[in-house]
Amino acid sequence: MKLPFFALLKRNLNIKASTRSSAILRIGLVFLAWSCFADRLLIIRTFQHPDWFFLSILFFIFSGMLCIGWRTKFSNIGLALILNVMVFYLGVKDNYFTFRTYPATLIAMSLTWLCFLPSGKSFSLDRFIAISKIKDQNNIFPQEIGQVWALNLIRLQVAVVYFFAAIDKSYLDFNERLEQILQYAYFGSYLPWEGLRFIILLISVFTVLILYSLSFGLFINSWHRWLMPLGIIFHIFIYLLIPVRTFSLTMILLYISFLDPNDVHYFLKRI
Repeated sequence: MKLPFFALLKRNLNIKASTRSSAILRIGLVFLAWSCFADRLLIIRTFQHPDWFFLSILFFIFSGMLCIGWRTKFSNIGLALILNVMVFYLGVKDNYFTFRTYPATLIAMSLTWLCFLPSGKSFSLDRFIAISKIKDQNNIFPQEIGQVWALNLIRLQVAVVYFFAAIDKSYLDFNERLEQILQYAYFGSYLPWEGLRFIILLISVFTVLILYSLSFGLFINSWHRWLMPLGIIFHIFIYLLIPVRTFSLTMILLYISFLDPNDVHYFLKRI
């Protein structure tokens, strides 16, 4: 029997689970944001431009607060606003390529969805402060439990990225495009061995198949055992061969959103 739409919606918006996976996403995304944006926002690069200087100060303040988990919700919203301004306004207005890349947009949107997660309830200064204020004789600490429905937003974002990447490569000339990229990066004006064309063709076919598999298969829990390692190897392979900056690391980090938060909690507790 199918559930009515509103009952299904309510079930997916009322998901209480461990907040440790959300906290890991919080810390990892801050490090990735520093890797992607910080070089352009260093004071030595921005002090002569008041608008950029003001933006860089806010970026480092909010990202630092979010990393240690202090005033987590406030700092998360602040950092998300700044990154979205940089990506969707300054990146277009000033035609600054670094802020218009796939990794920059992916990180900005992921931090936006993180605003809806209780990522400050674990591995944070907020939690330490909350524990220090408790004067209960039984030493009952605040539980690391919260509404984690927004993990679905991150999952959907990952699936959309994979799906449209697969669509973009689902044409007969993709292997020629890949051949040109590898030839330009490694071999110059010609391929040293003609058999490489067949290998590149196989790589292009496997790339499309893997992308389609990841766009749908990550939602199937029983596939995680083999599909996630395959995805991680795929992204490491891309990272080593092609200059994709932080894209591969971001996608690997976002795999955490597909794992059961309680399984992540107990795994971290055991280690």
